[in-house]
Amino acid sequence: MSLRGTVVLLLLLCLSQLIFAADSIREARRKGKRLESRADKNISVHKGKFTTKDKAQCSWVARGEHNYTMTVTCKPGNEDGFSCKYTAKPATCTEYGSNPKGYWKQIARSVKKQKKLCADARALIRAGMCKRAPLAAHFKLTEMSQEKPPTEKTPTSTKLQCTERTDHSEVAKEMCGDSWASLCAFVFTIVQSGDC
Repeated sequence: MSLRGTVVLLLLLCLSQLIFAADSIREARRKGKRLESRADKNISVHKGKFTTKDKAQCSWVARGEHNYTMTVTCKPGNEDGFSCKYTAKPATCTEYGSNPKGYWKQIARSVKKQKKLCADARALIRAGMCKRAPLAAHFKLTEMSQEKPPTEKTPTSTKLQCTERTDHSEVAKEMCGDSWASLCAFVFTIVQSGDC
């Protein structure tokens, strides 16, 4: 075989390898898109809008499959808005399986009725149909934004009085060990007297 024939053969081999590699890449992208679209079909989205008593415009969006994350965003008039995230596992409520639309309607009502939206970590957004369900079925506050929600203003002339002392003995044992616990508890009491 001549030199020219060898060069042409090598070029053809390289070209066929490049075409094969390009086809493989295209096929991998197609498979990735198919898997991505299947995953998107499993994620359900529920959303709503409402206005609070103090005229803040709020919206919420819950996304998930088994674990849902609800993002609540509010914009009170000309002020900076605030947002937060709640999480829940609705499937832990047996009634959810038979009536998911009813569950989300009740959640929408519960979000509107929240008095301390994005502020109280103990307050749950509950669906009435899931009263006997585990706590995981109800939305619990997990993340707050930097902007703080408006809080009720208290008069500045009111003075708070601390009537009870905090017991620092447990914290002192953890921080200082058993042998130094009493001294550490005494120091904690001096530095932080009461919960006020």
